[in-house]
Amino acid sequence: MSYIELKADTFHVGNIEMHNGLDCNPYLLIDGNEAVLFDPGSKLDFEQVLENVVSIVSLDQIKYVVVHHEDPDFCSQIPLLEAVGLKAEVVTTWRTMTLIQYYGIQSPYYLIEEHDNQLTFGNGRVLEFILTPYLHFAGAFASYDRVNKILFSSDLFGAFSYNRTIYADDDYLGKMLTFHEHYMPSNSVLRPVMDTLMFYDIQMILPQHGAIIKTNIKKYIEALRTLECGTLLSPIKKNLMKEGGYLIVFNEVYQRLITLYPPREVREIYDAMKVFALNDQNEVVAYSGDPKEVWQHIFVKIQEVKGMIWLTVIEPFVRNLCVIYDLELPKIMTHSLAEVDAQNRKLIEINQSLDQTIKNVSEKLVKCPVTGLFNERFLMTLLLEELNEEDWRNVGAFICISIDDFSNYKLKYGAKEDEAVLTNMTYMLKETFGEQAVFKLDETDFGLYLKGYDPNDLITLVESFRNAIELSENFLGKLTVSIGAAFAEELELDAISYELTIKNYMEQALNRLRIAKMRGKNYFCYTGGVQQESNQTQKILLVDSDIINLEVLKNFIGELNIEVISASDGTTGLELARLHLPKLIISDIILDKMDGFLLREALQKSSKTKDIDMIYLSHQKDEESVGRALALGVIHYIKKPYLLSELLGIVNKKLKGLME
Repeated sequence: MSYIELKADTFHVGNIEMHNGLDCNPYLLIDGNEAVLFDPGSKLDFEQVLENVVSIVSLDQIKYVVVHHEDPDFCSQIPLLEAVGLKAEVVTTWRTMTLIQYYGIQSPYYLIEEHDNQLTFGNGRVLEFILTPYLHFAGAFASYDRVNKILFSSDLFGAFSYNRTIYADDDYLGKMLTFHEHYMPSNSVLRPVMDTLMFYDIQMILPQHGAIIKTNIKKYIEALRTLECGTLLSPIKKNLMKEGGYLIVFNEVYQRLITLYPPREVREIYDAMKVFALNDQNEVVAYSGDPKEVWQHIFVKIQEVKGMIWLTVIEPFVRNLCVIYDLELPKIMTHSLAEVDAQNRKLIEINQSLDQTIKNVSEKLVKCPVTGLFNERFLMTLLLEELNEEDWRNVGAFICISIDDFSNYKLKYGAKEDEAVLTNMTYMLKETFGEQAVFKLDETDFGLYLKGYDPNDLITLVESFRNAIELSENFLGKLTVSIGAAFAEELELDAISYELTIKNYMEQALNRLRIAKMRGKNYFCYTGGVQQESNQTQKILLVDSDIINLEVLKNFIGELNIEVISASDGTTGLELARLHLPKLIISDIILDKMDGFLLREALQKSSKTKDIDMIYLSHQKDEESVGRALALGVIHYIKKPYLLSELLGIVNKKLKGLME
């Protein structure tokens, strides 16, 4: 018996003796007479997994098998389990189902999209599914057990495990980061999911690879939230000499190696080079010789002693160091190591037609001399070619981006900064959306033409870009952008001319860009029109766990002739704010599920909700909480018990200001 009891009803049922650098971790969850098997694993460890499972429950007790994505190390043993008597539903997404059926799986499917992304047991226990698109497969997701507060995280938080531990130790962070540098597409995809996980009360993370995380959960989430990964990196540049010279990069490589591999084996490699001095704390303290030659020699020696596998594992980390410190990439690291991640195959396939279209009109290329981007004339030709090739409904989304107050920015920082801003903005757009998706427009600054995205995923990605510009240090001064989007399914194909259809389509995005400017800039508008904007119903949202106080406020504020909606917890309040877009929110600080501060932070992440005015009304009021409220832009903070006339006066004044 080699299973591990993590909770009274949760078990690790994999082969803990197997060590191949990327160990698989299947898990079993039991609720009454029902059991769920998470990512059972590959054919290689079938016998051990089966032995562990049946020593805990009978196969007929397993009602569900959760498959977080399609890789063979996750689920290729399911047909073997079926052959020995497993009769369960396979819980997954439709994208994963489409692929894993080719393993020969016979069991019926439970598609999470058809069940509101959750699974309810017979006893009422709920397993919640959190979508993690393109991490690292289009249909990837994670599972959250609300009872035990455990996240079954799939590939997320996984790690290479050449010196394996069951639970995450002090070295685990480095192993985890190395794994994600290899398998995750970019920070722009990773960050929104980590932002979502920050709102969950997670007591333990059970990744499919690597070690179990049961302490400092937020530290690991934040580490992935800020990780630069994928083929397009934008780390902050540093001056090598000011930071400590070559010794610092020699040490960083050494420290990363000993987190991945047995320190004794790593030290043997460094000792064999006869150029390094190491202390008892496993630190490189000195070296001899030309540092540039030593830099190259490190990786030659690693390849000689350990082969290409060690080089392949550490290659993304070394590339990142080269970008940060302006170092030459070690010659021995072949460029063929970089491969397209599995989760991007779908998008690449979808965009093949776009690649061909670009080739068909290559003789008409017109580029902006500053940014090197194809301009609006080329984009119009491209869209015409697209319409001739396929149905209008399959054409991509069109997005307009304008730099806010750019003329004032140029006056302040000079004409040369004009080109620098456009160049840096072009780089960031290409990094986020891909080189072929970005265009320079005439009426506004930039345009995006994006194919193959789910609209909700695309909205999330564009919002993350807007936030990234606001926080970016790539410009001399602070910059923000306003964005408008149009989707092909919103328009009917014009029978008179394709040109008119394209102009209407682009005009829809431009109109929404104008709305974004009207709403105070630094805003992303992707629905509605100018008329809808002016006719929007005025609403106030009340969020308070005190039901009596909630009803009192609803009655009195309702007399101000404005629609009042309410929520008794923070999560519901966030959902209602996103749905109704109220003009004002009155919220307590102490709320169930999500407190008032987290509610405000979540609202600020979206264009549609970031500028909603807010009043705090709470028993909790001290210097720390008031300071935090002010930092979040909340000016009015009233302590309970309060004077109703005072509150109504503030509300009435705010509404008059908001509606003028």
